[in-house]
Amino acid sequence: MVEIRRCLPEEVEELMQFLGDHWQVGHVLATSRALMDWQHRATDGRYNYVIAKKEGRMLGVLGYIPTSRFDTLLAAFDVVWLALWKVRADSGQSGLGLRLLRFLANQESHATIAVNGINLSHPPIYRALGYRVVELSQHFLVNPDARQTLISDTVPRRPVALPAGAGTTLTEVGPSDLDELHRGRLDEGVLPAKSPTYFRERFLYHPFYRYRVFHLQAPGCGTGLLALRVAEHEGRRVVRIVDFAGDPTLLGSCGIGLARVTRDIGAEYADLWAWGIDPQLLIASGFERLDPDGSTTVPNYFEPFLARNARILCAFRNTTDAHFRVFRADGDQDRPNHLEAQP
Repeated sequence: MVEIRRCLPEEVEELMQFLGDHWQVGHVLATSRALMDWQHRATDGRYNYVIAKKEGRMLGVLGYIPTSRFDTLLAAFDVVWLALWKVRADSGQSGLGLRLLRFLANQESHATIAVNGINLSHPPIYRALGYRVVELSQHFLVNPDARQTLISDTVPRRPVALPAGAGTTLTEVGPSDLDELHRGRLDEGVLPAKSPTYFRERFLYHPFYRYRVFHLQAPGCGTGLLALRVAEHEGRRVVRIVDFAGDPTLLGSCGIGLARVTRDIGAEYADLWAWGIDPQLLIASGFERLDPDGSTTVPNYFEPFLARNARILCAFRNTTDAHFRVFRADGDQDRPNHLEAQP
């Protein structure tokens, strides 16, 4: 009989071996215990993986990341992000993958379940399970002072001018600054719920990536937090804006501030992947919206680097009235693939 349950601490090495043998040889979660612990180890010592075993043999696994992993006060509004999901080809158990998902859904019955970065051929599967499937958009903000070697155009692209005026101010903050901000949600009525504590734990305390967090403010607007990091390829830099929470109108006038940060870093451009944010806010700030099938190429993958456009699909099953927003760092989309390659 197949046993399905959470992964115990003493089984984590077996779990990592399973990922290396049946998901991908040399995968970062099969080789880095530190990353596995940071991303999937829960406060009770168990791991946020549902596993299936028969006679002591691991047959399948389903990883997940609750947003409350980074702020326990958000547990009432939890979104559980699915991660690596694999069943052995020789398991001999029909439908075992769905049994893993059902077990997780029963264990996290209060939570919204989502997955960021699904296979482009899998939307029909998720829709059949009652999930909504959406596609994130990639917007980019060019640094006019930098020679563009990473963005390429087969048809000349008209330069976009930054809007006039001061707009939203960006102030970089550290852990103690975030501690002084209010506790609790930054976005009422929005999922995933995020807080200053979430940004501190998820980004500033990341064990491998060096993220920077900025406090966004503008007259007549609420507050907001934005997280970014630098990616490099052969000495050339880009700014990846990976998360935002707060008043979305702040994004409508943040172009000058983000351009200043991009220049200071010496990056060729900044980009932002998102769904659930009005794209006109980003356009108003000087961003351009990328057509993934168009004549402009804005690379997305840097580990390893690929000079091509990408598409990111997200599936979620939201049983609440909350508005859903998705950014690049939701789930496990923004995690290291090659630890030795970090800038």
